[in-house]
Amino acid sequence: MKKLLVSLSLCAVMACGAVQNSLADSTLTIGIAKEPAKLNPVLIPGLFGEALAGNIFDTLISFKESASTPAPALAESWEITPDGKLYTFHLRKGITFHNGMDMTAKDVKYTLEAIMNPDNASPSKEFFTPIKSIEVVDDVTIKLHLKDPYAPLMLALGNHTAGIIPEELVSEIGMDEFDKHPVGTGAFKFVEWLPDERIVLEKNSDYFLGEPKVDKVVFRPIPKPEVMAAEIESGGIDIAHQLLPQDVKRLESSDRVTVMTIPGLSNSYLGFAFNKAPFSDVRFRKAVYHAVPFDPAIKGIWKGVGERSYSWIPTGVFPEDREYMKSKALGHDPAKAKALFDELKKDGIIEDGFEFSIYTSQNPFRVKIATAVATELRKYNIKAKVESLEWGTLFPILKSNDLGLYVMGWGSVPDPDRWTYKIFHTGSSMNFSKYSKPEIDKALELGRTLVDTEERGKQYQTVMRTALADDYIHIPLVFKSVTAIVGKNVKDFRPSPQDYFHLVTEKRNVSVD
Repeated sequence: MKKLLVSLSLCAVMACGAVQNSLADSTLTIGIAKEPAKLNPVLIPGLFGEALAGNIFDTLISFKESASTPAPALAESWEITPDGKLYTFHLRKGITFHNGMDMTAKDVKYTLEAIMNPDNASPSKEFFTPIKSIEVVDDVTIKLHLKDPYAPLMLALGNHTAGIIPEELVSEIGMDEFDKHPVGTGAFKFVEWLPDERIVLEKNSDYFLGEPKVDKVVFRPIPKPEVMAAEIESGGIDIAHQLLPQDVKRLESSDRVTVMTIPGLSNSYLGFAFNKAPFSDVRFRKAVYHAVPFDPAIKGIWKGVGERSYSWIPTGVFPEDREYMKSKALGHDPAKAKALFDELKKDGIIEDGFEFSIYTSQNPFRVKIATAVATELRKYNIKAKVESLEWGTLFPILKSNDLGLYVMGWGSVPDPDRWTYKIFHTGSSMNFSKYSKPEIDKALELGRTLVDTEERGKQYQTVMRTALADDYIHIPLVFKSVTAIVGKNVKDFRPSPQDYFHLVTEKRNVSVD
């Protein structure tokens, strides 16, 4: 009987939702630059899954209106002990999942333990390892016991990758099947996912923050920015993002759309392998840095939609260290580049005509900067081939031990832990360079436990100065601003620094005429 009820509940979300959609009188269509890899919060590996999942799932606390100050979400209140090792959350009463099942503290415990379970290989696992145990006090009270104080915990709990999932349903159908048919408590219910075509959601009329003003939301993957620009101009979509600078500039004068630009929380960078010659040789990394005129290249490619980055930590996120990091950036110097390449050839580290691949996604900005790097290296008889791959093909290569040079990006919340631990800690799944130093690991681990802001800041300065100003394991490129192109028919939408789509928040409820 229990299995039958679960199956019927899943059917209700999937099939019956389609019937309700036929009666919908308002549809919001959003163009997305890339289709999500996953929608199950436990499995989501990146920005595009997070951007959508925040509308299907709720977290204990919310950062939708403020990227730095938590607001109540599934938890209406909480307490943290003075020693920072016990967090108690009091949940709202009467919250149900989209399939009608009650959401209780047991579901919160199940979700967090699923993230922490190595068998699920959750990309978010690193952010929850400080949790020692999870105690369900009653249906609406849950306690998190920590091994040590952990300053970034609230940001981890408010990230969309910590969306609460229903224990009973997921236990029945499994994590992978749940990814195909996600069920949350959020403002919108999942209806269908047609790969490379659309993801459709419908409103949750019983949403605890208020009934959504949009009946249906359609997310359309449009990987070519020029096509997305044409779609927003013609009215084929209502919201567009990640357009080319020239299209943004042109659309600024349109009376059919509004261009909204805010400072972003995303970084693009050129990364080197730390465990594979010749990329593991700091002389090779410095030679590449000197060989490429990064300042004009970045200015020409991003054309005012971002600012040159010299660190991984954005301006406005502590610890502010931009001037020091800028002073350590290597300038364009062909003579120094040639001398270093010649030295590497003389020492037998590389041969004349050395060939390798620069891996990157299909993001046009990253493809262009990778092409610029390859073009400059040919002047030194270094032959680099740009391989622009879709995410499903690229991600396994990035995680492999056969990587040399790559262009990637990262976006996160305004806390230095989220900008550094995943990228530089030895044990992180997103440390594509395989960068590993005991002093770096120690600083990253200490930064998580310290409460004092100044002392925490010193740890992250150590990480940035060592990794980027001594070892040059990455060449930071640009902190990109976030620009959303919004049809005049859309009301109350605001872009987020992470480039998420927040449609219903504690203060706003997006509508479409």
